[in-house]
Amino acid sequence: MSSKHVVVIGGSIAGLGVALALSGRGHRVTILEADATPLPASHDEAFARWKRRGAPQTRHSHALLARLRNLIRDHAPELLEKLLACGAGELRFTERARELFTDPVLEEGDEDIVALACRRITFEWILRRHVLDTGLVDFRDGVAVERLHAERDPASGLPWVKGVWAVDAKGDAAPELVSGDLVVDASGRRSELYRWLPEIGTRAVREASSPCGIFYTSRFYRLLDGVEPPSFDGGIIGADLGYLKVGIFAGDSRVFSITLAASPTDVEMRRLLRQPLGFETAVAAVPLAAEWTSPEVSEPVSDVHGMANLTNTRRWLVEDGEPLALGFVAVGDSLIHTNPIVGRGCSHAWTAAFALADCLDATGDEPRTLALAYDARIDREIVPWYLLQVAQDADAIEVAEAQQRGDDPFHTTNPDGSQNPKAFVRSLIKDGLLPALREDLVVLRTFLRTLHLLDPPGDLMKNPVVMQRVLEVYARREEREKVVLGPSRSVLLERFAARESERGESRPPAELEKQAL
Repeated sequence: MSSKHVVVIGGSIAGLGVALALSGRGHRVTILEADATPLPASHDEAFARWKRRGAPQTRHSHALLARLRNLIRDHAPELLEKLLACGAGELRFTERARELFTDPVLEEGDEDIVALACRRITFEWILRRHVLDTGLVDFRDGVAVERLHAERDPASGLPWVKGVWAVDAKGDAAPELVSGDLVVDASGRRSELYRWLPEIGTRAVREASSPCGIFYTSRFYRLLDGVEPPSFDGGIIGADLGYLKVGIFAGDSRVFSITLAASPTDVEMRRLLRQPLGFETAVAAVPLAAEWTSPEVSEPVSDVHGMANLTNTRRWLVEDGEPLALGFVAVGDSLIHTNPIVGRGCSHAWTAAFALADCLDATGDEPRTLALAYDARIDREIVPWYLLQVAQDADAIEVAEAQQRGDDPFHTTNPDGSQNPKAFVRSLIKDGLLPALREDLVVLRTFLRTLHLLDPPGDLMKNPVVMQRVLEVYARREEREKVVLGPSRSVLLERFAARESERGESRPPAELEKQAL
């Protein structure tokens, strides 16, 4: 296979992952990044000052799952060394197993369950430096793609993308043609592929979208000198109060972040969580989070940042067995994005990037075969997670609505005495699976392998051994001391009102500032 010139639209983590994967196979890569963002001198300076307007998610929590970490380990070990040297950490299942269980029986493959504790902005800064240092990638920032450049393929009749028309982001120059053998859209959720492709003669891009059912806010904290942090369960720990979801995410250099999420229809929670006073009131009311944010343990090192208008979205670039266009593919959020609170975005983007590299190796100069092979890999490795998240978010919306009505979404018996299967599954997860994660090594291992994208979704609850163990834990639910995850919604709102009154603060507008990805 001959070396290709690949033009990548977008220079964030997805685009950089594509560049790393393809340049490592001998291809020449040009990245066009719309943000005019000179690289800061250090990752700490990047956290403090780097303006990434095209990637507002940089100011939020991120999970760098084992699937991503293992791709780095296997394909760019020197990048992993740089991350660790800048304060990132590896959170190993084997170490967690020894903390929770006496003489745990470990298995082959357990060494693969390792999360990276690293802020997203640290990861992007080190990744860009690394990609630039290879000398194999031309990174052009402040350059926006205006439209695609295509010719009609005489054999198939399909548009064949041969490059892009790019403009200076400031609009100071005429459009420039950047030619390439393959164009990869890694521009994220705001991708304009729905416009670019029909403009060159394709059919309309089909899209499916459903609400995530949340807005969320995030804040970063730094552990005080000499303070030992509480333990992380695989890199993320959290609590789900129904009306409020709480996630604590490991970072680098003794920094961690907390994300709070609630229903976008809950106006009072939106008002509460968007401001520091309300955010800290909520964090202090949830024992799991309060343990981390006690003044004796840590201090805030960022503002409270919000994100709203969140959807699970999938776009199709292959229809009826034919690509919409030749010479054009998409990776990451441009193609499929899901609820960001589950933390799969970076890992999915890199899974797609290395799948694309594999397909390019296998198909060579056959653009139609490449498009179909890549689509099949996405359908196998990414789409099941998208479908799972759509179903989970639909159920979470039902739970939130029931709680706002004052109903119990976990009550397994309907008013007529019949069983409620949805409520039973919810109850089984809450009172069976979650406690089993601390009581049963087999359940914990299987759960973490799925969480970290090492095993397909659905394997956990279909595994008869795991299900039997979960049911045994569930059967003892009445014997177990009830764990109080946090206060009811009404109690939390009362605490916030009391703190507002103590401080004599005025009530800000209820509308959460819209910061769509």
